[in-house]
Amino acid sequence: MKDSNNLPKSISHKKLSYLLSQAPKDKFSYIDSEHDQTKSEELYEIIDNWESSTRNLIEQICKEKKKFHKNKSSNALIALGAMEAHLNMAMHALNSFKHDPNDS
Repeated sequence: MKDSNNLPKSISHKKLSYLLSQAPKDKFSYIDSEHDQTKSEELYEIIDNWESSTRNLIEQICKEKKKFHKNKSSNALIALGAMEAHLNMAMHALNSFKHDPNDS
């Protein structure tokens, strides 16, 4: 705690950039690129599975909607509609993620 008394009240961006560039790297900051690549591949596989099952779920909801009107309460139908809307929004978000022009 004594060292914190010696800290300056402010620092310029130029000085901070210099200090950061000269600072030793943290041993935990190194990323194992092979491990990182494997994790990314796993994530994309999970996303693809989710996309497929979500598309199937949305199609099934659309097919069964008329049957639900007969034996479900209005609150249940509203909840199902909200769920369908959120699934569709999630699919649109996923589509935006997949077609990001900044992807390399």
